[in-house]
Amino acid sequence: MSKTYSAFLAGLVKGLAAPMSRWPRYATLARLADAVTPRVPVATPLGPITLYTPGKDALYFARHAFVREPETVEWIDSFQPGDHYWDIGASVGPYAVYAGKRGISTVAFEPNPFSFHCLARNVVENGVGEAVAAHCLGLSDRDGRGRFYMPSFEAGTSGSSLYDSGLSRLGFARAEIAVDAFALTADSLVETYGFPPPRHIKIDVDSIEPQIIRGAMGILKSGTVKSVLIEIAPDDAEIPALLAEAGFAEARRGQQRENTDVNVIFVRAG
Repeated sequence: MSKTYSAFLAGLVKGLAAPMSRWPRYATLARLADAVTPRVPVATPLGPITLYTPGKDALYFARHAFVREPETVEWIDSFQPGDHYWDIGASVGPYAVYAGKRGISTVAFEPNPFSFHCLARNVVENGVGEAVAAHCLGLSDRDGRGRFYMPSFEAGTSGSSLYDSGLSRLGFARAEIAVDAFALTADSLVETYGFPPPRHIKIDVDSIEPQIIRGAMGILKSGTVKSVLIEIAPDDAEIPALLAEAGFAEARRGQQRENTDVNVIFVRAG
């Protein structure tokens, strides 16, 4: 029903604008497109935030981010004043914005340019720009340029991958759209570029979580990082082994839903 109705409204608007001369017509449609893009109010334990949702994939986060992943919200609520938080694979930014609302110094990384557009707007429109630094940047186990593969032009889409279109764990997503991208290791960000080392790290990228961990071994073993929340397959053995090597042990698993990965929180052992 929504698809049919939206197509009808789009046709109506284009018809109404058709008598206008070329550039005023385009300007009117462009202004209208931004004006009608929903800023969806979302209830959180800190009060409402709004999420800019130009498509159905972005709308998923407005509907579900604070309902289906309570462990993520509770984890962020456990952060202390002065903690630094890195959100790797921040998508459109619901958890980065939430952490910013708590006054937590947050760095959000999102290499998908369409998702990053929403992330940046959500940071600014929710007034958390002083707390949240957003970067259109990938993280991996090596520094350099590569291709970033996406299954669609939609913001908030799942199933993207860096360097290799076949790396996504999500079989339903065919990552056929590619853009040039740049990636750094977490260790380079701290050692070379002066990023404050994080105390808490969230990783949700649907593809190269092991590579990101390998590129962060220096900061993970330093003792600064106290917890890592990472979305993995329920039977994944590689990621827990890598984090154990860095001195972390599993502390909590989120709710497992059918045919989905699960959020696992690891904390520094001992």
